[in-house]
Amino acid sequence: MNLRYLPVIGLVAVVAAQAQPVPNAAVNALGTNLDAVVDFSPQMPFVDLFKASRPWYGQADGTFDTNEANLLDLDAQGWVRTLNLRPGVATLVAPRFTRICTLLMSMGPVNGGPVAGQLPYPAGQYVVRYEGQGTLVYSLAARKNTALSAPGRDVLDVTPAEPGFQICITATSAAAPLRNIRVYAPGTEALADAGEVFSPGFVQRLQHFSVLRFMDWQHTNNATQGATALRALPTDARYSTTELGVSAETMADLAAKTGAIAWFNMPQPATDAWVRAFATAALARLPAQRPVIVEYSNEIWNDLFSQGRALEAEGVARFAGAAGSNFDKRLSRYGERAAEICRVWRSAAAPNPERIRCVMAGQAANTYIAETALNCPLSPQRPCKNAGFVALAIAPYIGDHVGLPQNIATVQGWAAQGPAGMANLFNELINGGTLAGTEGSLATMERRVLAHATLARAQGVALYAYEGGQHLAGIGAAQSNTAINTLMDAANRDERMGSLYTSMLATWAAAGGDLFAHFSDIGSQSRFGRWGALELPTQASAPKHDALVRVGRVAYQRRSACLMSWAERTLPSVFDSAVPQRGTLQGFDYRLYPSGHALATTQLGHRVWALGPLTGGSLRELGVLTDFAVTAACN
Repeated sequence: MNLRYLPVIGLVAVVAAQAQPVPNAAVNALGTNLDAVVDFSPQMPFVDLFKASRPWYGQADGTFDTNEANLLDLDAQGWVRTLNLRPGVATLVAPRFTRICTLLMSMGPVNGGPVAGQLPYPAGQYVVRYEGQGTLVYSLAARKNTALSAPGRDVLDVTPAEPGFQICITATSAAAPLRNIRVYAPGTEALADAGEVFSPGFVQRLQHFSVLRFMDWQHTNNATQGATALRALPTDARYSTTELGVSAETMADLAAKTGAIAWFNMPQPATDAWVRAFATAALARLPAQRPVIVEYSNEIWNDLFSQGRALEAEGVARFAGAAGSNFDKRLSRYGERAAEICRVWRSAAAPNPERIRCVMAGQAANTYIAETALNCPLSPQRPCKNAGFVALAIAPYIGDHVGLPQNIATVQGWAAQGPAGMANLFNELINGGTLAGTEGSLATMERRVLAHATLARAQGVALYAYEGGQHLAGIGAAQSNTAINTLMDAANRDERMGSLYTSMLATWAAAGGDLFAHFSDIGSQSRFGRWGALELPTQASAPKHDALVRVGRVAYQRRSACLMSWAERTLPSVFDSAVPQRGTLQGFDYRLYPSGHALATTQLGHRVWALGPLTGGSLRELGVLTDFAVTAACN
C-alpha cells in the first residue's frame, strides 16, 4: 500500500463533540518516572545542555570547590552578577574563590556490560552561546577553538572524558554581566534556533510511555519550594537546582509534545497560592481535554525524606487530643492536605475539573496507609477520597530484600558461583524463600497487588503504581560489597531480567493493577541502585528497556484499537467495521474501510490521523491519541 493512500483518523474529530463516550473496559497503561535533571545523569533531555549543568560553585587554584555556593552573587534567574560576595553577606574573612564555575556531563563511563567504558555524550565541536561581556574559560574535556570562536559564540573541541567539561567565569562586566549561556552538542544548534527545547532522541525514547511522572524533575523529596511564591520558570539559568527543579511550563510542554499524560507531584510545603500558580501555568500549556495526574508529595510514610516528618508534626498539632498514634495523625493530615490540593487543581481546571485525576499514595507492604489516607478519619474533611481521587498508588518493587545486611553472606556466595549463582538470584526474585526478609519476590508482589486491588475496589478507585521495577541495591555494608554490586549489575543486564519484567507487568495487570509507572527511564548503574531501563541514551537495546517497549507497544495498540472501534460505532456509515483492512505501515497502525476512508495512529507522539474523501484525499493529522481517547473512554 502506498503511504498516500493510508487512511488516518480525522473524521472522529468532526463527531467527537456530539458523540457520547461508549463505556469500555479498562486498558492497561504504561508510564515512566524521569531521572532527575542533574549534571551526572545520562538522560540529556534538553537541546541546551546548560539546563542540566551543576549549580555554580566557587573555585580557586588548587581547590575544585571552595564550598561557598551560598555566598555567590546571583540574580533571580541564577546568572552570575559579579565575582563578589552577594549583597548582605556578613563575613569576617575574604572569599576564597577567584572564579565561578559549573560542570556539564559529569557522569562516569558505564561500568560493565555491552557498552562498558562508554560515556553518554559525543565527541566533536560543541557551541556555547552567551550574552554580556566577560571571560569564559573551558577545561577538562573541552578546549576552546579560538579560530572558530567569536564574541557571543564559542566553539569547543570536546573529547569525552571524566568528569565532563567545566565552564568558569573568570571576569564579568558589572554593566553587562555574562548570562543566558547555552551549550549545544554537535549538530544541535540549528534545532535550538528552530525553537526545539527537547532532544529528539529523548523524545523518541519516551514514545513507549503514555504517562510521564515528574517526581524527580520537581525535586519532590525533601522539597523546600512552595512555602513562598517562588517557583521554577522556563527562563531559569538551569533546572538542576535543588530548590526548584524544572518549571511547570517545561514539563507540560514535554507532555504535550510526546502526547503523554503528565503526573505532577506537589511539594509538601506548597501553599494553595503556589499550587494554583503551578496548576494554571501547566494547564495553559496542555490541550484542554488532556488528563493530568496530581499527587501530593512522595512517600510520606518514608522517614528517609523530610516531607513525612513535617506532615506528622502538622498532624500532631492539628489533631491534638485525638485518638491514635502520631503516625495515624500524619496519615490523616496527608489525606487532608492532599484533598485540599486536589480541590485547588480542580478549581484551576474549570470548566473541566474531571480532567484532574488525583492520586493518594500508599505503601506496597500494607494497605493501612492508603486506606487511612483516603478516609482521613481524624480530619473534618473525611473521607478525603471524595475530593476527586481516582486512584490509590503503590510502588510494587521486586528484590528490595536481596541487599539487606543479613543476606550478605548468601548473596556474596552466589556471586562466586558464576551461572549457578545468577540462577539462584533469579529464583529468589521470582519465588523468594531463600533469603531473609523475602518480601521482595514476584510472588510477594502479587499478594500485595491483590490486597491493594481489593482495597481500591472497596474505595471506588483504581490502582496505580507510582513507581516499580527491580530494586537490587545494597543496604548498609552490602552497598559497598564489590562482589554483590557486580552480581546486581550483571543481573540487570541479563536477559532473564527482561523476562522478569514481562512477568511482573503481566502479574500487575492480572491482579487488578491499572497504570504502571516504571522507575525510571534512564540511569547509570552504581552501588546506589540500577534504576534506569537504559544506561546510555545511545543504547538501542537492554533487557528491561526491551520488555517495557513490548508492553508499551501492546498498551498503545489496545488504546488505538479501542479508539478505532469507538469511531466505527459512532460513524458506521463512514467507518464500516464489517470488512476493514488492518495493518501497520511506516509507523502507522491503520484501518482502511470500503468507503475509502481510513483511521490511523502513530506511537511516536501518540498522534491520530485521517485520510479519505472527507479530507480531500490528503493525509491529515488531527491531534493526540490521548486526547481523543478521553472522549472514547479509552484512557
